[in-house]
Amino acid sequence: MNSNNLVCRLFVLFSLTGLSASVAAQKISDLEQAEQPATTQSAPAAPDLQVTQVGDWNLVCEPGGAPPCAMTQLGKDPQGSPAIEFVVRKVDDESAEIDGIRVEAVADIVTPLGVLLEFGLRLKIDTAEERGAPFRICQKHGCLVREPLSAEVIEALKKGNTATVTVAAEGAGPIDIPISLSGFTKAYGSL
Repeated sequence: MNSNNLVCRLFVLFSLTGLSASVAAQKISDLEQAEQPATTQSAPAAPDLQVTQVGDWNLVCEPGGAPPCAMTQLGKDPQGSPAIEFVVRKVDDESAEIDGIRVEAVADIVTPLGVLLEFGLRLKIDTAEERGAPFRICQKHGCLVREPLSAEVIEALKKGNTATVTVAAEGAGPIDIPISLSGFTKAYGSL
């Protein structure tokens, strides 16, 4: 994947994840310009986002490192092609909970179109029990799973080596996509 394509995918990520209304609006505008036919398209301007690599994760913040920040990683399929974007954002609301469990963070996982929606998405951290999540929405750039993360799941991610995301594609069956957890603890601590 070339860097312009990756920049465009990040624009989509931040518009889907709601980094901030003004940043998302600017990124959507940039994305629409980037989608013009190649004969009239100029290279998209570099986003005004600060990106810092922490282990195998990218810490993405607004200019000057100001919150809100997100940590991201591009997961690759068994052939080495980019297959998913895995994004983690902290939740600032101390009262955020689901079924009596405090929500510490949110994971947004964006997959390409063509995934089998009824299969959903499955996440396994090292050898722990697999967790499932449904797709939330599909748009022209991919399908999104948005899943709350409890302190228990965050601790498992901090202690783990690899998170395996499994999706099923039409005609291909389940596909395992490894996500390295190297640098997770430090990146999460920087959010």
